[in-house]
Amino acid sequence: MHIRIEAETRRGLRIIGEIPHIPLCRIEGYNGIGKTNAIKLLRLCTGDQPFSGFDHSWKTFRNQLKSAHVEVTGLYGAQKLEWLIDTSRWPDSAEPLGELIGTIRIDGRAASQRDVSPLLSVHHVMAADTPVSVLTERITTAQKRIHDWDTEVGSHRQEEVELALGELQQRISESNPSQLGRDLSITSEAEKLAKSLADQLTEARKHVMLLDRAVETHTQLTQVRGRGPEMDQKIHELIERLQSLDARRQELDAQIANASAQKHLNEKAEKEFENAQKYLIRHDKTVRAVRSKLGRLAAAAGVEPSESALTAARRELSQQLNSLLEQQPRVHATPMLVNLLESLIINLESAELEDLGDTVLISGDEEGEAWTVTGLRKAFRRRVETLSEETPSADAEQLTQQIERTRNRLGDIAQVQRAVGELEAAQTTLAKAEERLLKATKGLPEQTARTLEDLMQARTSLDKETRAVQGDHARLSHAREILGGGKTEDTLAAELVQLCREADVEVARLRGQRDKRQNELEELTRREAQASQQAALARRTSEDRVSKVKETAHFLTESSEVAWLRRAVPAITSLPGLSASDQAEVLMEVAAVIDKARDSLLSTYSSLRGMETALSRLGSRIRQPDGLAGTETASDKVAKLWLAEEVRQWFDSDVVREALFDGAQDVELDADSLQLSWTGADGELNERPLASFSSGQQAFAYTQAQVARLDRDKNSANRLIALDEFGSFIDSKNMSALASYLQARQAQAPHDQVLVILPLEISPELASLNGETNERVNALRQRGYFAEAFQL
Repeated sequence: MHIRIEAETRRGLRIIGEIPHIPLCRIEGYNGIGKTNAIKLLRLCTGDQPFSGFDHSWKTFRNQLKSAHVEVTGLYGAQKLEWLIDTSRWPDSAEPLGELIGTIRIDGRAASQRDVSPLLSVHHVMAADTPVSVLTERITTAQKRIHDWDTEVGSHRQEEVELALGELQQRISESNPSQLGRDLSITSEAEKLAKSLADQLTEARKHVMLLDRAVETHTQLTQVRGRGPEMDQKIHELIERLQSLDARRQELDAQIANASAQKHLNEKAEKEFENAQKYLIRHDKTVRAVRSKLGRLAAAAGVEPSESALTAARRELSQQLNSLLEQQPRVHATPMLVNLLESLIINLESAELEDLGDTVLISGDEEGEAWTVTGLRKAFRRRVETLSEETPSADAEQLTQQIERTRNRLGDIAQVQRAVGELEAAQTTLAKAEERLLKATKGLPEQTARTLEDLMQARTSLDKETRAVQGDHARLSHAREILGGGKTEDTLAAELVQLCREADVEVARLRGQRDKRQNELEELTRREAQASQQAALARRTSEDRVSKVKETAHFLTESSEVAWLRRAVPAITSLPGLSASDQAEVLMEVAAVIDKARDSLLSTYSSLRGMETALSRLGSRIRQPDGLAGTETASDKVAKLWLAEEVRQWFDSDVVREALFDGAQDVELDADSLQLSWTGADGELNERPLASFSSGQQAFAYTQAQVARLDRDKNSANRLIALDEFGSFIDSKNMSALASYLQARQAQAPHDQVLVILPLEISPELASLNGETNERVNALRQRGYFAEAFQL
């Protein structure tokens, strides 16, 4: 590459104007001519800051440079790169200028600093540095790179990745896939238990019903044996009396008919009397039928067939029904409340096992009591006991039966009330029929009318007596029907034997066995209700868990936000075709991968920051070898290995090893003592402190190390490598070795231009007397320096 610099300066600042296109170039000139300033300006143009940490020198350079035009040609990848430098916008502190450098053009087109870096970089190697200072600088640079990357990129990136992984893990955790198997198992067991108890309850109910029937039959048999014959006798007597009354009524009807058949005053009166008599007989039968029905209904309802008694009974039953209906919600809710409290008690007991009994769960107000884990558990236990005591016998089932019986009784009373109304209507009609018959008798002869009136009064008395006997008969017949269910003693005895055989119980132990089974039924009813509610709760829980697992699986397989996760964990793509349980297994695998990634992320960044700290300690150790050394960490060991490798690469050249170590191949550095060791040609182990090499040896080794590092870190198509101040430190032997090394590497880096900057060794006058070429003399006289190929 060919470099031209046109600079306008003030107050003595000088910058050489040209660096010719010589791949391995030597520039030699007067001190202060501007050789080093030219390299610094070129570093500024390519985005570097040579004055970093030296703000005063930076301000002096900036103030003395007014403007400049820098042009570089002969580049690989571009024909011409140029800068029009304006220092008026340069900052006060020494920091990379970026776009503040001025105007940049590449092949005549406007460009930015980012476009320059891939094309050209400038590197300045100073021979005045010692190995210790070089190592310290390398350590500081590495430490700064880690720190800057962590501050500018790393921490933010870590937060982004951690946030993304944390959100994913939280989403999976919320679906709690690890709990799904347990929930499904609990649901299955709860449903099995509920079904088993339901089946047991069905059989228990059948058995209790069988025992109830047997007890009822036994009671009926006892009643029939005690009162049956007497009641049958009384019923028989009432039937005979009714038959007798009916015969007397028929006789009276016949007498009335005979009396009416005697001579009337006229045919019309006779006809009217006959019709009135028939009308009376018909409605008399209706009244007797309604009265008999009323008697049966009243006996069945167990109430007097009067309006006042019926009203009082209906009011009492209505109040009883309302009370039962008010109990119904509480009775139905009690098993669920008991189950909920039992679940809470179990969790609180688990907390007590973890020594959390005295932990306050609910803070009280100024006057209220604070609730601890133990206090709340005891309060819940007391409430469970209270609810259990409040729960009616046989729980909701018995309450439902009581409500049904009460409603049936209300229905029976309503029927009695309707029958009372029917009787009142029939009696009214009968009274009208009697009045009609009475009027019809007025059309008869006086003696006939008087006879009929006597007969009618006798019949009325007979009807009144018949009604009384019918009422007694209805009540006694209903009582007899209730007694033994209307069955005979033999029938009831046979039924009792059959029922006891089916119930597998002896007659003598029937009632005791029925009471025992009834108590067992009540407990089984309560357990079945709780088990049913627990199964429903478990089913809802597992269904909710399945829904969340499927929702999470759908998100992982479909969302574009986590396409990267699907690439990292291919098993996610199989989720849509899996069952909920298998999906939960995959989700747990994904969660484990994410958890491992989070640990790895934390470990990586912790190691990175640990390395920064280790490099800092290593730098201090090198600067102060006699200082106190703390406990060595894993990062300290890695930092030392890195440093040893850096030094090894310094000497990874046949030319260097031949010049400094007689060609040894096993040059190593002890990072603690800064001792170099190698095996000599005689097979003996040689050790030597790095600082004990001569200045020329140090400069040669440092130069080779710096160039080797640049070869490893190459990131620009073209590079200018300036080796400065070598004449003061490197003797002719090492200078010759350096020239050989640089010429050897030129073939591997054809687009690099190496510039060896040397101080002027002889004045133009002496050069002319000694026979030096006129080109050197002319260049020194015109520009104060000359440039030529570097070779010895």
